[in-house]
Amino acid sequence: MNSFFEKIFRKLKSIKHIEIIVAILFGIILLTLYLTTINNGNAYKESSGTGYAYEIESRMETVLSQIDGAGEVQVMVMLEEGAELDSDIVPKVSSVIVVAGGAKDYKVKLEILKACEALLNLPTANIEILVGK
Repeated sequence: MNSFFEKIFRKLKSIKHIEIIVAILFGIILLTLYLTTINNGNAYKESSGTGYAYEIESRMETVLSQIDGAGEVQVMVMLEEGAELDSDIVPKVSSVIVVAGGAKDYKVKLEILKACEALLNLPTANIEILVGK
């Protein structure tokens, strides 16, 4: 096994300007890592609204599922560009869809509607509650 590495080392050593080739490869690797890091930072900023939406959806699902008779609850919110806060744009919830197993009961549907109005400060027209499985 040792002779195998020695043969490879000798072959690499015999290549003219191997130091320059290794330096170029190393530079390409560093440049790729740098560009990947920059791109990931931008991707996070672009998708931060999506993360914000997921957080709202998750928290609403937790709260709405606690309503007596609601059953399993799924929430989807739609965002629009909101106010600027410390040079970041804070998205605003423009509408919400709630799918709840217990929404076939009118009283449960009304309770979910009131909770959505209170939590998101939305008019009733922007809230849709559907019966789930």
